[in-house]
Amino acid sequence: MIDDPTELPDLRLRMREHVMTTECGYELVRRLVAGKSAVVPRLTGPPEIRRTSAVTGALLMARREAHRLGEAQLYWVDRDMTALALAAADYPSREPVAARRMPAEAGLVVFAEPVDDQDGEQVLAVSWSRWMPQHLDLDDGSGLITWRLNTPGGEVPLHPGFDGVWLTCWSPQLVPLAESVLPFGQPLIPLWSGSGKRWKHVIYTAWQLMTQSGSTRLVDLEELPRSRHGRKRDQRAGVEDVGTVRLVRVHARQRDAAPGEREAPRWSSRWPVRPYRRNTCLNSRLHAEGGCEHEERIVPAHIKGPADKPLKVSTRVHIWDTAPPSEP
Repeated sequence: MIDDPTELPDLRLRMREHVMTTECGYELVRRLVAGKSAVVPRLTGPPEIRRTSAVTGALLMARREAHRLGEAQLYWVDRDMTALALAAADYPSREPVAARRMPAEAGLVVFAEPVDDQDGEQVLAVSWSRWMPQHLDLDDGSGLITWRLNTPGGEVPLHPGFDGVWLTCWSPQLVPLAESVLPFGQPLIPLWSGSGKRWKHVIYTAWQLMTQSGSTRLVDLEELPRSRHGRKRDQRAGVEDVGTVRLVRVHARQRDAAPGEREAPRWSSRWPVRPYRRNTCLNSRLHAEGGCEHEERIVPAHIKGPADKPLKVSTRVHIWDTAPPSEP
């Protein structure tokens, strides 16, 4: 757990150093050879060249991760905000992945508490950057590297015009666990699928919460600037980001209900409402003509009903003991 957000710039330096070590390089090669990497670099050319794909690809991936961390904006998510993102992510997003959801072109989010993933691993941090295959070409630009996505149906080659975001998740020991690429314009893989890792849904939900604005704003951001001494150390290490840490917390604002013309309902109790996603029209004047734009908004968990009424929590258990009828 990371209780002190001021540690993030120094953690970033250690992460960049680790990703370029021989130990990390061996792990990247192992995942590539075993077919366990979500992204797969392939060398083209004679057989003796193709046989070095795993080693060359691992080096490129490590170098790109070090560069990603070096330009990443830093975010620390407190416990309440982590709990909100986890609860909301239980209802996966159905909107296509969009670049505007990213709070920064490159970033590093560190959670105050680890996120438990589906395969039993814990994820403490996620780094990302906008990514296209040409970002990971060889230095001479010869086009000898081709990139593929590892899907349940096999490897799928990426088109040269591909546009998306590269994600890397990190363990509580700040060791990279896995990579993933989310293409823009396509929805996230459902959580119940074999490759629908929970951490991807949690980070995308956190982005949605962080970028949700206006009357539905749910997040407070506070900035902690890096010390002058720390900035000099970052510059010597090749870090491009200024080292400001953005604290991400649940919005503390309390809203009073606006008076209405209708008589208020007379509730006899209060009841809990779980987080849910609401499809919101952003251009209501154009809704009738079909020229409007819609966006998912996350409504956090809350207690509904008058404050002076007793809280009632349902203990009903729903059992599905028969399969739904098959469609004709």
